[in-house]
Amino acid sequence: MELRQLEHFVAVAEELHFTRAAARVHVVQSSLSSSIGALERELGARLFTRTNRRVELTEAGRALLPSARGALAAAENGRDAVAGVRGLLRGRLTIGAIQTLGVLDLPALLARYRRRHPGVVLRLRHAGAAALARETAAGALDIAFVDRATGEPRLAEHPLGGDRLVLAVPRADPLAARSVIRLADPALAGRDFVEYRADSALRAQIDAACTAAGLDRRIAAEVDTIQYLVELVGHGLGVALLPPQALRNAADRIAAVPTNPPLDRALVAVTPADRPPAPAVKALLALLQDA
Repeated sequence: MELRQLEHFVAVAEELHFTRAAARVHVVQSSLSSSIGALERELGARLFTRTNRRVELTEAGRALLPSARGALAAAENGRDAVAGVRGLLRGRLTIGAIQTLGVLDLPALLARYRRRHPGVVLRLRHAGAAALARETAAGALDIAFVDRATGEPRLAEHPLGGDRLVLAVPRADPLAARSVIRLADPALAGRDFVEYRADSALRAQIDAACTAAGLDRRIAAEVDTIQYLVELVGHGLGVALLPPQALRNAADRIAAVPTNPPLDRALVAVTPADRPPAPAVKALLALLQDA
């Protein structure tokens, strides 16, 4: 069993698509299929079921995946350790992040990181906090930036600070003139709300706060991206509770009204707790402390 075969297997397992996996590991699809076939023959088990429309892991494939990830991570850590002795950082850093981090300017942070460590290839994935926490604990991500303390024992948490949600309303809306608005204010009871997806930590926090205040929101639209949510508010479809950083490019069209009670949001970076951070992760955490 070769590391290259395990890399091919993990790529297919994560992409669930042979063409995308081949592009990811920079081989032609026929070579990838041959590599997977050789691995299956060596193990004496099918790792994937394949049809014209989908690829799925078999029970044997699901059993192999954590060990394959661990073997690849160990090999990468070994290469990184040797490079570290020589004063270099190399390899790949896989990062997860929610869409709006508020206190952290992630693009600027990653650009600084890349300038300092040009030998490290960055891979960024966006998803909800719960999914990112699971993927980090499983070893699919090296580090993730999420908007709540996870309480997950398999993760180490690194506090980043926090922000305070605001009510986003169009500039022409009468509520834009308010210096603050209570969540229990009758003016909100009859308003349409634009909401972020229901599986997000942000949505869970908003739902809990509104329930506690007795606000039964009338949801007009639910979207998967913060960018579209902001655009819908700007066009008058409804109002929304959002991190203020989400409105930084829409201040000419959308007003940010503080709420009472305030809605504070904690932001943390998480890494796997069962092993020390790799040198590339340590370097990113060091940059965070300097920010």
